[in-house]
Amino acid sequence: MEDARPQLDLVFARRLDRTILERRIFRWPFVLTRTFALERTPPCLLSVFLQTSSGAVHGEDDLRQRLHIRGGAAAYVTTQGASPVHRATPGQTSKESVGIRIEDDGHLEYVPEPRILFPGAALDQTIEVDCAPGGFALAADVFTIHDPAGEGRRFRSLRATTILRRGGDAPLLVDRVDIRGLGRGRTAAFAAFGSVYVLAPDGAAALMADVAAMLPGIPGLYGATSELPGDGTGFSVRLAGYDLRSVRTAVALTWSLSRQSRFGCKPSARGKDDAWSTKSDEDQLGGGSAVDDALARGGADARASS
Repeated sequence: MEDARPQLDLVFARRLDRTILERRIFRWPFVLTRTFALERTPPCLLSVFLQTSSGAVHGEDDLRQRLHIRGGAAAYVTTQGASPVHRATPGQTSKESVGIRIEDDGHLEYVPEPRILFPGAALDQTIEVDCAPGGFALAADVFTIHDPAGEGRRFRSLRATTILRRGGDAPLLVDRVDIRGLGRGRTAAFAAFGSVYVLAPDGAAALMADVAAMLPGIPGLYGATSELPGDGTGFSVRLAGYDLRSVRTAVALTWSLSRQSRFGCKPSARGKDDAWSTKSDEDQLGGGSAVDDALARGGADARASS
């Protein structure tokens, strides 16, 4: 019988003034070594950098993750780097599912690095977020295409489903994308695509306006925001770029503005490169003033236009 348990199962909980991993279960291909406290504000936020042994998604993979944020806990979860999705043989599809649950007063920023769809890749991906009315969730999803031979070969298929719930059984949103390669018309000019979904207990309308104002300042990007159906406490951002950098810049700025709206300051400059040389989550660490290189390079024009 096939084992349907997630290969990655994490539970975040609040202990005094910090967030800890109450449960840390992982098996191949996921690797989780250390967690980090990289922010002065909020000091309770725990940063987690997920790794995989393979560093890629292969045709036969069926990857399952589960993240649970308890009340009062705050987490930023990302991945080690952009992940190639390799060719799947005919009749085979790579599968990936992420289940996220956030309790009241819980906070999660789920910002994985992009997927890179190689020629012949076939990916079926599901992200399901159940966020209590008093919780905060930001979930990003980005993919780009690449042919190492430069021959314009295309990936086979991408099926991506995002399901959002606000603490109930009925979905607030079911968003499905089903792409069989990219066309050769106007859409062929775009090389990267992304979506960001934000659920906030308050201030969602003002945050959406700030995000919408910065999008036109990013070169080579088409982007739009839209309010989620239901109670008016969330919105989505849709992105299409001529290159990956423009989409990543938009995601980074949306993440930065969301952190500022929630806690009064943007993410620090600390990121993956210097996290490995810092102390663990049991130590108090400082931070800088910028988000990362994406903000430094591409964000100045966007901030000026907002």
